[in-house]
Amino acid sequence: MPSTKDIKRALARIRAVMPQEKTVGSRQRNIRLGLDRISRAIPAEQNWVGVHVGGTNGKGSICALLAGMFRLAGISHGTFVSPAMPERHNGVTINGLYVNKRMYETERQQVEAAFGRRAGRWLFSPADAADDGGELTPFELDTATAFRIFNKMHVRYGVVEVGMGGSTDATNAMRSKAVTVISKIDLDHQEYLGNSIEEIASVKAGIMRPGVPCIVDHTNAGPVLAVLQSHAQKVGTQISLSSKASPLLEALDRHRFPLEDYERQNLLCATLAFKSLFPHLDVDANKLLGTKPHLPGRKEYVKVTKLTGGGRQRPILVDGAHNMLGVEALSKYVESKVRRDDGPVSWVLGLSESKSKPFSRMLETLLRPQDNLAFVEYTAGTNDPLATPADLGRAVGKDVLRHESQLYEGDDSVAAAVQWACAKADEGPVVVAGSLYLVRELYKTEGVERGRKTGTRRPGRAQLWHYTQLSQTRPLSAEEAREFKQARRHWYLSPRRTCGNGAASLTVPVPGRTRQLQRVAAHHRNQADGYRSAIKSMKKDMEGERASVQEGPKSTFEELQRRRDAHLASYSSAMSKIRGRSPDPEKKHRSREEIFGWREAAGTNRRPSKEHEHGDARGAKTKADVKAETTASSKAESMTEPKTASKTASSELVDDGMRASLAALGNVSREQQREQQRD
Repeated sequence: MPSTKDIKRALARIRAVMPQEKTVGSRQRNIRLGLDRISRAIPAEQNWVGVHVGGTNGKGSICALLAGMFRLAGISHGTFVSPAMPERHNGVTINGLYVNKRMYETERQQVEAAFGRRAGRWLFSPADAADDGGELTPFELDTATAFRIFNKMHVRYGVVEVGMGGSTDATNAMRSKAVTVISKIDLDHQEYLGNSIEEIASVKAGIMRPGVPCIVDHTNAGPVLAVLQSHAQKVGTQISLSSKASPLLEALDRHRFPLEDYERQNLLCATLAFKSLFPHLDVDANKLLGTKPHLPGRKEYVKVTKLTGGGRQRPILVDGAHNMLGVEALSKYVESKVRRDDGPVSWVLGLSESKSKPFSRMLETLLRPQDNLAFVEYTAGTNDPLATPADLGRAVGKDVLRHESQLYEGDDSVAAAVQWACAKADEGPVVVAGSLYLVRELYKTEGVERGRKTGTRRPGRAQLWHYTQLSQTRPLSAEEAREFKQARRHWYLSPRRTCGNGAASLTVPVPGRTRQLQRVAAHHRNQADGYRSAIKSMKKDMEGERASVQEGPKSTFEELQRRRDAHLASYSSAMSKIRGRSPDPEKKHRSREEIFGWREAAGTNRRPSKEHEHGDARGAKTKADVKAETTASSKAESMTEPKTASKTASSELVDDGMRASLAALGNVSREQQREQQRD
């Protein structure tokens, strides 16, 4: 006779493999608060310390400020914010760079596969069996992926933004925290968090941990502060109000950085949190703000010249103000810094559906009778909130604006609305605001150029092996081919080489001669690209004036071609010297052993550590590493000194230098492996 526990386990297993129930009618977002599922999905060990940032407004900006402080202090860190913009992998950064897209997809698949295996086998504990939550929600999957990447990249600190609420949010499953931050709290997501500001504050206070300091925005309402203080006493920690950091900002150049009040509060919270971690490190607010540590879509100016066909030269303002607190802050900024002499502002607005947001009041706070309004709908993703119908926004606009000609009645797409707003405004102010999902759609639109740009980490060995296998099964897309090329180049020029699974990575110094050749190759490549663009432009002119082409323009065209070809030849020559050989058309694919530094044994699933696959964010080295680097560097530099003017001799010297470095590290690697075997 099966026990009750056995029956529960069997039912849980059946639910996990059954297809999801389909509903007809209104779409329900897959939001299930709680820590049961996510606790089983994140890594069992957390080798980084969390900086957890919650609140209603400003928490993402505080994360960006903290990341900027870590970067200036030279401390390895990762950040996780939501919603990611414009792509899913853009929600995770490592030391200021977006995580590589392919790496993100790989780790996300690993999380899904591991959780699926757990659900499909008899691996449930009694607590697992009692939980009928089913699969991970999209946000839980994003959170587990970010935590896994932090582990693999060996960051020291993880700056994590709460998704919704606090105590039951997926991010609260992190196993170790160094400090928590709670920004300004206001009414938002009442259908999930509670109907009063005190109830919401109680949920957001749930990120506190015993003995972990908590920084709180001192401008919060009295009832909110009382709830937070009471919860801190129950948990066994203390809260510190952000006003304590005011003396640290006395040197702030207010003329160069005229901060809005909410921006100053965010900076105070971030500064006090950083000082609680590193009391002996100084925070230079002027230097920090000079690096523009802001998230996408937060009071950001973007260019739409290409989108408008050259009709709009001035940038437009974009801000993800999606609740009453954000709308009030945006309205204050527009009235003081954007609107010109009581003139009109052209708005492109779009909001998500909500049972609790004061929709009409939000629009009335932004609009004035002389303004222009295009209220549009964004395209909602699988788990995104639905957009508020455009007709509802236009209805509110009719009550505020003077004339119907100030209302946009065209296509509901963001691109068409921006084009209309720019045409109405001429060179006057244009503001795109509302849901962050609206902002995300704008940033994906062709012809939109962001002013703030964040780099992406280069593809590593895992990506190189993936594309090596993929290219042998089907033609690569243009994006895949570009990333494959980057991965090959990074693999060859990267200063890191593998020393066997489980051993520390060593550094192969790149000889100075090779660095010089890289600069020469880059120069000739840029020049060739410039001449190529000039030739293309001139060819169009010549085709339009074919009947009247004179000898002068024709000879100029030929001269441009000659110079382009000369630079391409110089580029190829420099790259051949860097490689130490000419490209071999017969060898397009490298073996796994060449890429990872070891051969996979038959019938095993042995894999290199992710440190070797994707690179280590710490950059730390042991004494043995430094000694090996010094030895290899001296050998490489001595062997790459040019002794003749011959091109062949130069190429051979560079090749010998690289081989000497690799051989030196190979000897160290084999010795380490022998020691491990003896142990």
